[in-house]
Amino acid sequence: MGVFKVTIKLKNWQNRFLTEEKRGEDIECEAFVDSGASELALPEELIERLKLEETGEVEVYTADEGEHSYRVLRIVDLTVQGRSCQVRVIELPHGTDPLLGAIPLEEMDWHISNKDKKLMPNPKSPDKSLLPLC
Repeated sequence: MGVFKVTIKLKNWQNRFLTEEKRGEDIECEAFVDSGASELALPEELIERLKLEETGEVEVYTADEGEHSYRVLRIVDLTVQGRSCQVRVIELPHGTDPLLGAIPLEEMDWHISNKDKKLMPNPKSPDKSLLPLC
């Protein structure tokens, strides 16, 4: 669960296709590493700065055992400690902390060291991400 923070870098994946005035900002911020979360979740103020488009809604349950409906937004390029992936974003309420969940962590092949409070590369692939397919 969210026991430590890491620096993440975010870019709107669609920026490459947009005119300069429609492009979102590139953002660097801190996010909680949260193995209890499944995806990348960002507060609405970061989504506004990235200029992400909504694609739908998703029903979620949270640590407080509540059920909520949150917006789903288009893809971001996400970089963590030199490893990158492209993932959709779930919107969190304004003022909340970003959450880095299990799906992007697995895609970038990071392991969580709760003891050391840091991300560790997979020992099988310390120099690059290596996705398991089976």
